[in-house]
Amino acid sequence: MKRIISIMLSGAMLLSVAPYPTVAEQEMDVFYDDFSDGRLDSDKWLVAYKNWGGKVTENGVKVDYNGGVIPQNVSIRDGKLILTGNGNLYDGDLRGINKDGSQRSDGKRTGAAIATKEYYASGSYEIMAKISSELGACSAMWTFEYEEDWDTGEIVNHEIDIEMPGRPASENKNQSFQYALCNTWTGENEGEYETGYTDIGVNQADGEFHKYRFDWHTGNNDEDARVEFYFDDVLTYTSTEHIPTNEGRLWLGLWFPNGWAGIPDFETSAFEIDYVKITPFHEKGDTKQNETYPDDGWGNMDDISISDTSNEEDVDPDEAFSISDILLFQKWLLCARDLKLADWNVWNLYDDEWLDVFDIVHMKRRLINLIDKHCCLK
Repeated sequence: MKRIISIMLSGAMLLSVAPYPTVAEQEMDVFYDDFSDGRLDSDKWLVAYKNWGGKVTENGVKVDYNGGVIPQNVSIRDGKLILTGNGNLYDGDLRGINKDGSQRSDGKRTGAAIATKEYYASGSYEIMAKISSELGACSAMWTFEYEEDWDTGEIVNHEIDIEMPGRPASENKNQSFQYALCNTWTGENEGEYETGYTDIGVNQADGEFHKYRFDWHTGNNDEDARVEFYFDDVLTYTSTEHIPTNEGRLWLGLWFPNGWAGIPDFETSAFEIDYVKITPFHEKGDTKQNETYPDDGWGNMDDISISDTSNEEDVDPDEAFSISDILLFQKWLLCARDLKLADWNVWNLYDDEWLDVFDIVHMKRRLINLIDKHCCLK
């Protein structure tokens, strides 16, 4: 259960904001995670360790283009999910994975991805995120359900994507973060998917957090089957073709497509996610998942990186970060006579080897970010 953050405004008014869904939302099976517990919840998430994205020819030999997605590139930091991508210039210690499961000789073009443990069908899927600003790496949210018929060779691929960068048309050129690919799939063959080359109208790689959402309708008495794509709450594209009905897992990832996202000539970049919310619609068109490989391609949660400062900011400590922690830190800096340090946590939050006003500024910014995060969900 998440803590309730108490915030005193103007020294007189106390504001309490609950970061978890209301009772009514919980009864609707709403999924919500803002990563403020400082860890990736293994009851909610799986961390991917697999490879997709096609092959290229090197020295006359077909090899996998990218190094897949690996758990070591997943981290939780300051209440945010960080998915890191290592580009062509990466020369660190991490090693990627090939499609056959073997380890690669380097960590170039390795990304990160997680997926929900549970499957969801029709609903509203929403994240607040800051995408990678580097071409060649794809920041994406997508639902996914995959089936193979070993007798006939038929493949069922029920999928919905928001992928950035996009481009104006099918030709792999003019990639831009003003465009996104808004896709719907029911299979992998021509005529079984639709790609929406979508002009968002605003550069998404501006260093700011934006809201990305799609509303998936499988069909009901009063609803036609469709997927509506929203950018910062603006309906930007609607797909009415090849609408999935099978339940799927929601994926979040930063990965390296073969060519269509540009050339990843950088060292490292990141896709940051502030929160994730799924509100199921439970429409009549929903159908059950029947994945062929539901347990394949998952890594070890112990391999992800955890770096959370919530305990450091809890000066009291009362297991909650609030305005009282800032006031106590200020008293400590002013050498107040009634100050008793016995059970207090005073940390160098600014990481400059000094305890001073910059640590107070860090705490105030952190508190303002928490207020903004939870107020935007109201």
